[in-house]
Amino acid sequence: MSDIVMGLGLLGIPLIWLVIRYFIVSKKQQEAARLQALKDRKYRLVLEKAKISEREEKIFKGQTGHIPSQLSLAKEYELTNIREAVNWYQKAADLGNEIGQHALARLCRQDVDDPQGEAKSQYWDAVVRSKQKEPEALFNLGHCLLQGHGVDVDFDAGIENMTAAAEMEYIPAQLFLGDWFVADPNPEKNPHHAFCWRLRAARNNDVAGFMKTAYCYQTGVAVKKDKQCAIYWLERAAEQGNTEAQYLAAKMHVGSDVNDAAVAYVWFSIAYASGNKEAKKDRDRVAQAIGIESIMSVQSVAKSVYKILQDKPVAKHLVIHLLDNMYGRSGYYPSDEQLDALLDEESTVGEEPANTVPTDGYSAEIPLTEQSDQEGSTCKSEVEISSVADNNATATQQYQQQSWVTSWDTLIAETEAKSDKS
Repeated sequence: MSDIVMGLGLLGIPLIWLVIRYFIVSKKQQEAARLQALKDRKYRLVLEKAKISEREEKIFKGQTGHIPSQLSLAKEYELTNIREAVNWYQKAADLGNEIGQHALARLCRQDVDDPQGEAKSQYWDAVVRSKQKEPEALFNLGHCLLQGHGVDVDFDAGIENMTAAAEMEYIPAQLFLGDWFVADPNPEKNPHHAFCWRLRAARNNDVAGFMKTAYCYQTGVAVKKDKQCAIYWLERAAEQGNTEAQYLAAKMHVGSDVNDAAVAYVWFSIAYASGNKEAKKDRDRVAQAIGIESIMSVQSVAKSVYKILQDKPVAKHLVIHLLDNMYGRSGYYPSDEQLDALLDEESTVGEEPANTVPTDGYSAEIPLTEQSDQEGSTCKSEVEISSVADNNATATQQYQQQSWVTSWDTLIAETEAKSDKS
């Protein structure tokens, strides 16, 4: 029995030691785990403090112009706060950073709380594209800066970009500058520059350029008033099918001799055939000054001119030469040297008129009526057309009384319409 007890005692001692050892080791592990957790907590606190400190430093650096910090902060906010992201990208973009500029072109329109968001996106898109020195992009950027579209108004920068596009012979920029230099929002009007840009557009065979140049000669914008020059540029536009130019060219011939009345009849007929309903009444009135013996030949000329205009493109001066030869007009055909001289010459003629240009005419085509196929002789007699003059005053007065609309206002309206559709 004693042997059994002794054996059990000998076995129990190791078991007891093992149990005690287990609890000792377990306690040490628990203590180690507690210390590790405490250490990890302190480490996380240190990391959080370091992260806060790093962010504060990043914000400070971003606010003081450090572009990488600005971009980093903007990227952090993109998914959580568009307004803050735009704010930081704006700082980088203002310093010329292309990443920031591209991001603003993409993000500004996403800020639903900003009523100017779409305009700002368009402005920054124009900034990005203008770096390629493409005339259309430079024009769009210049327009944004002059109009304050998505950016504060900057006349100097706007004109610089607009001029760069115009110098590349980009016609919309040339027309814009032609109106800008006599526009009310322009603090430094310059009629001579307005005339030069309109003339350059005209030299590029632009119909609006023809019309605006004619207006300069009619009202004396930086050049002496010259009816013959005004008629020339109107007829250049009329040759290209512009209904308003055809109607105005006819008006300019009313109130003089019978040959001018015949030219007026021709252009009134063409304008009526092109859709200007008022031209028929004027045509019928001017017919009274031509005489029954000559009206058939004038109608034949009108029909021939109408056929020429239908066969596009119409050769330069084709119709003008025809009318000059038929009715003994002393033609005005400015050479390149003469036009270059006009572009170089500073003029102080007259006082500055309102900045207005004729509106586009009608586009619908109506067949000529009451036309004759009979060929006849030209009208050469010098007769005063008193009845027509009484009804229409002078050609100059009639021309000035037309409804004109500035390209400046038209461009604003088009921009607003595009913005509304977007």
